[in-house]
Amino acid sequence: MDKQERKALVAECRTSGMTAKAWCKVKDINYHSYLSWATKLNKEVQLDPPQWAHVMMTTEQHLPDEVKLTCGKWTVSVET
Repeated sequence: MDKQERKALVAECRTSGMTAKAWCKVKDINYHSYLSWATKLNKEVQLDPPQWAHVMMTTEQHLPDEVKLTCGKWTVSVET
């Protein structure tokens, strides 16, 4: 299994909503092998320098002076 396949499997496990141990059992993957792959990938990500994201300002929006939350017969109101 090559690096890209291992990376895809780790990503699939992380987005599955299952624990790694349960996911490995369902996929018939050795749990300790999976831990090794995930650890190596985590170390690689930590070595990548952080990058700046481009942020674009939009026009200011007017927010309401009050927020209401209704649940059943109860209403909670918060003034901002």
